[in-house]
Amino acid sequence: MPTQSLVILLCLLLLPGGLWAQADLQQQRRLFSAAEQAIAQGDDARFRAVRSRLDGYPIAAYLDLDAFRKTLVDARPEAVRAFLKRHQDYPFRYRLLGEWLDVLAKRKDWSGYIDFYDGRKDALPECRYLLARLRSGKTDGLMKAIEKRWMTGYSQPKACDDPFAWFLDHSSDRDALLWLRIEKAFKARRPSLARYLARQFEDAQQKQLVDRWVQAHREPEKSLATLPKLGDSPRVRKMILHALDRLARRDSESALKHWSALRGRFAFSTGEQGRIDRRIALSAALQHKPMAKKLLRALPDDLKTDTVHLWLARINLRDEDWIGLIRSIRSMPQRLADEAEWVYWLARAYDEAGKESKAEELFTRLSQRGSYYGFLAADRVGRDYAIRQQSVTGDATVDEQRLLDGHPGLLRARELFFVGRRDDARREWFQGLRKLNQQQIRQAASIAARWKWYDNAIKTVAKTPHRTDYNLRFPMPFREQVLANARNQDLDLSVVYGLMRRESLFDPLARSRVGALGLMQLMPATARRVAKQLGWKKPGADDILAVDNNIRLGTSYFRSVLDRFDANIPLAAAAYNAGPRNVQKWLPEDEPLAADLWVETVPFKETRNYIQAVLAYASIFDKHLGRDVRISSRMDAVRPDYGESTLR
Repeated sequence: MPTQSLVILLCLLLLPGGLWAQADLQQQRRLFSAAEQAIAQGDDARFRAVRSRLDGYPIAAYLDLDAFRKTLVDARPEAVRAFLKRHQDYPFRYRLLGEWLDVLAKRKDWSGYIDFYDGRKDALPECRYLLARLRSGKTDGLMKAIEKRWMTGYSQPKACDDPFAWFLDHSSDRDALLWLRIEKAFKARRPSLARYLARQFEDAQQKQLVDRWVQAHREPEKSLATLPKLGDSPRVRKMILHALDRLARRDSESALKHWSALRGRFAFSTGEQGRIDRRIALSAALQHKPMAKKLLRALPDDLKTDTVHLWLARINLRDEDWIGLIRSIRSMPQRLADEAEWVYWLARAYDEAGKESKAEELFTRLSQRGSYYGFLAADRVGRDYAIRQQSVTGDATVDEQRLLDGHPGLLRARELFFVGRRDDARREWFQGLRKLNQQQIRQAASIAARWKWYDNAIKTVAKTPHRTDYNLRFPMPFREQVLANARNQDLDLSVVYGLMRRESLFDPLARSRVGALGLMQLMPATARRVAKQLGWKKPGADDILAVDNNIRLGTSYFRSVLDRFDANIPLAAAAYNAGPRNVQKWLPEDEPLAADLWVETVPFKETRNYIQAVLAYASIFDKHLGRDVRISSRMDAVRPDYGESTLR
């Protein structure tokens, strides 16, 4: 043994037991990363040498997985079967089997595909399974199996083409099946699929009917003037209803005019008439049409869905019709009326209507909740906020090693997290949580927080009823960077943390479905624009994800929208979420509007919830910072002229 290695070993041997174990663990993590690098570089000899030193390391199997995937395209079925069986308790088994099914499909090994297929319902593997059965001659029950995939209004993978053709050829009524799927395509707003399906009609008249329906989809108002000439038939009625639905979403007043002229000329069912009445009424509400309230109220009770009740209440809010609001809340199903949102607005309505004692009773009751509406209510009656820290584990000390020793998946999750394989870590973690009771889940949340796996800790405690461990649910990580940038941009530190918590749950590698990146969930185009203003070179995705950069870019962008809307925090939060142009469209037309009222009437539910969350979270972070700041102090009235000087 070289002298340097001997010295290191002697030093390790002199460490106390716990520190020795930790040093050994750090060494295993370094070896794991070295093995990953060897696989990436194709250095098989080095990989085998390092891997041999990791027997017993909890996530060594992930190295075996990486190495095995490299050879999967040439693998033999028995080797794959053995590997899958050996790792049947690992979350990666499902994904590896999916990759193997891809290999079998490319080989056109249809018998093998059937043997390995596990019933997964994703479109591509299921279509391939149907094709495999067709190619292998296993057609017993195949008609029923294909029918389930056929009855969708969305395009399917090409692997379904041959099974679909066989299905139609063996059906007793080919045209009826085509029309069923065409109708589903229009319902799913997929006219191109409908036109594609229409090519399979032998009758030219059927094809022409689909063309008319496509036109009704794309030019509904123009079509409503011509469709009645086709006469009354079930299919024409469906086309008219589709055109009315499409037109109502664009112009409810025009749709109502056409509907009034057509409803008595065709044999529409009671259900069809009710659905169009409701669509026009809801569209009118969304479009802020004066007729909306009357149309919604006129709907019979069986057509008054939750959405109808909520829009009636919101229209009364927007009109500041407090008596009407009281009536609309009282007419809601009780489960809706009991939600904090409508308890607050019923109290507000009572207050505005001069029924102060009723209002105070409701505000006082609601103020006991640690939430947006609870904080607003507390401000109304001068009470302290209900933010009382209670540890998720109570006074008990969590024995991390004992919990992990009893649940190998959680142990693997820890190691995967610390070696930087976060996606694998999450899969292991949440699969492991399924085996825990409520007390153990709380302990697991506490452990994840201890590791500074913030987003995971928050998501884990959300699986329990416990909501009052504010230290766990609202940590303040990256304090140095956040504080420095908040100071540089003259931003409220609590609001910045509120934004970050809502955006990413403090996951620095967060990526949204639409491509937003990092702690502050910046769209690449926005990040590049802000970077240019800062004099930076054009950042790539990795640059945007870097913690320091992300916080700098995010706080700079928030400063810009805050300036645009004259330091109005609800408007700036809305702009951060939905864009400044949308916020500009949502400003009141004439008179200033109370901030709570403006927030409640934001038409995008996601943005409405976002603003409320940021404001509530800021109040919780105030508590962490020892500040005495009321939520209402961040909610200035919304003026019609906000942002005019900077509108672009």
